[in-house]
Amino acid sequence: MAMTLRLPSELEDELRAAAEEDRRSVQQTMVLAIEAYLSRRETSEIKADAETLRALADAREQVARGEVYSTDEVLAALDKRRAHSA
Repeated sequence: MAMTLRLPSELEDELRAAAEEDRRSVQQTMVLAIEAYLSRRETSEIKADAETLRALADAREQVARGEVYSTDEVLAALDKRRAHSA
């Protein structure tokens, strides 16, 4: 998808300076900036979801106890869960 983006001149100047400092193109710098924004946004959404935070805490505790599962075991558990909720 092609996109045209109009930036205020001050922001464009900062973007060009950052790209030059990092030895990247302006486009690469924009892509990195957008990816960073989307990542922070996703992190904020996760932190706002109490159920997800509890699940992450439970997962950390399980790893600390040595309860680590293979990919095949996880996929089998997901398939079983999906079958029960269908």
